[in-house]
Amino acid sequence: MEKRIHRKIEKVKDPLFIQKFKKLWKIDHTKDNLISESPPVPVRDIFRKFWPYARSYRLWIILSLLCIALQPMVQSATVWLMQVFIDHVLIAGVYTPLYWLILAYLGLTLLRGILFFSGTYLSNWVGENFILHLRSSLFTHLQGLSLSFFEGRKLGDIISRLSTDISSIERLVITGATSAISYIFQLIVFIGMLFYMQWTLALVSLIVVPLFYVVTRFFSRRIKMASRERARREGAIHAISEESFSNIALMQAYNQQDTERERFDLQNRRSFKAKMLKVRLKAAFAPVISLIEVAGTLVVMIAGTWLLASGQITVGTLIAFILLLGKLYSPVRKLSRLLNTIYSASASAERVIEFMEEKPQVMEAPYELNNPAGRIEFENVSFTYPGKSKSILSNVSFSIEPGESTALVGASGAGKSTIVKLLMRFYDPTSGRILLDGHVLKGLKLDSLRKNVAVLFQESLIFDGTVKENIAYGKPGATDEEIVKAAIFADAHRFIQELPNGYDTPVGQKGRNLSGGQQQRLAIARAMIRNASILILDEPTEGLDANSEHRIMDPMKRLMEDMATLIITHNLRSAAVADRILYLENGKVIETGTHEELLMRGGKYAELYKVQQGKVKLLAAGPAKMASIDEKQQQHERSW
Repeated sequence: MEKRIHRKIEKVKDPLFIQKFKKLWKIDHTKDNLISESPPVPVRDIFRKFWPYARSYRLWIILSLLCIALQPMVQSATVWLMQVFIDHVLIAGVYTPLYWLILAYLGLTLLRGILFFSGTYLSNWVGENFILHLRSSLFTHLQGLSLSFFEGRKLGDIISRLSTDISSIERLVITGATSAISYIFQLIVFIGMLFYMQWTLALVSLIVVPLFYVVTRFFSRRIKMASRERARREGAIHAISEESFSNIALMQAYNQQDTERERFDLQNRRSFKAKMLKVRLKAAFAPVISLIEVAGTLVVMIAGTWLLASGQITVGTLIAFILLLGKLYSPVRKLSRLLNTIYSASASAERVIEFMEEKPQVMEAPYELNNPAGRIEFENVSFTYPGKSKSILSNVSFSIEPGESTALVGASGAGKSTIVKLLMRFYDPTSGRILLDGHVLKGLKLDSLRKNVAVLFQESLIFDGTVKENIAYGKPGATDEEIVKAAIFADAHRFIQELPNGYDTPVGQKGRNLSGGQQQRLAIARAMIRNASILILDEPTEGLDANSEHRIMDPMKRLMEDMATLIITHNLRSAAVADRILYLENGKVIETGTHEELLMRGGKYAELYKVQQGKVKLLAAGPAKMASIDEKQQQHERSW
């Protein structure tokens, strides 16, 4: 449908018809708008933003420019040797100077090669160091941004800006700048040489120079628009690829290969169209520039022939002038193309600047709290996510003492995970206070807070490395003894010893070489070695079978000893081990007590517990009864 509408708009030239379908086309077009367009930034502001990253390499840049700047002088000298050869050897019939001319030509050629190698190597060395510095700086900046930034962005697009777009900035700031200076210096040298050889022909040769500027400006603006669209589509391709392949099991299980392929192909086609528009513009630009060069050369040839006929110049001068004119137009042509490259690269720079100007929503604080006991207090905490109108938490108050465990239960969306995010200071409360040992979290350094918190997420989050590296992730620099001790407490030491290389066994990406229970026990060991005062368990038994769940309960209880523990769970068997249970509904605490107290109270917690227990008892009773239990649980959840 989209293609048919597009073809009709292209065929019909009536502006009223195009305007009529403009709104429809805009709606259709935004369906695949995965990556928003970055705000435009002037080229001068881009240089001002990124030049500081190259400031420490100024000496090397100057040396590379010196090597580059000497090259046109050497080229001019070789052209002058050609003039001497024609006028004083060939035409004059005197062959004595031939020997020193050959030696001089060889020497200049060798010198030019040395200068070219040195300039090219130095400029690329500076460029790669610039990329290294800028990419590390952006990576560090992204690490410091708040969780809300990543929750609202496609991971593939972030990776695209961190890799491809950074390289494009180097072509703009380092390679582009040094090339521009080189071309300008070549123009100065060659124009000066032309005026030295014959000032009349030099003036004639400069007649076409303004045409280069006019044509370049016409094409460069359009190339920049195409480049911005291309960069945006490349970011969308990265985003879809990352999302599809990270969920490959789900995609194949639900036979969604065709759907994902259609999404990918749509962005691929958009990228193709943007690229081909850019190619068409560049392909048209090259012959137009060549035509201007030929026109300038022909004008010089006509004027030079007239001057030769009148005896004002020699044959050698005319030939050398035309040769040098070709060298003059070369930097003019390259400078024109460079402007297009600069405008093209500026699209990538805009995407990087957009990220670099992002500020953390959670600001750093000055106070550092060492070895806190772990007393947590929520005082009338309310929270609404940025950009949203619905409040997630409303006047939530509770406290957890050191060594005490509190479970949060309730329906999805009740605010349980939000409480964890606030406790970790991924977000700050909209109103109310959260305190750790009597200190407001907003006043604590983020590092000071988080180094005293151990988290077991719903997913085990295992990294692609060895068993030892994954356990030591909780405490960088941990000794082998500490790692083994943590594994023993987590009931992981036995299965680790049975692995092919023990603690040095690679676990695979996302721990795919381990079972779910083994991954979870590895995560428990990582939390144990942290030796924190606060423990957060986010659905710690989610996705585990009864046997695996039973095996990790003992190490989990050991982990909870002497720590203020917050448990987020739907599984009421896990909640039952807590000293206290908070039942959340619509962002409010509506029931509080121990497992036994809440069952005796007969409220919503008791109702949910009966549903879950009934489901366990009827597990072997057959599909029909299980479906009945599922329906009851769904009705109960809908009533929340």
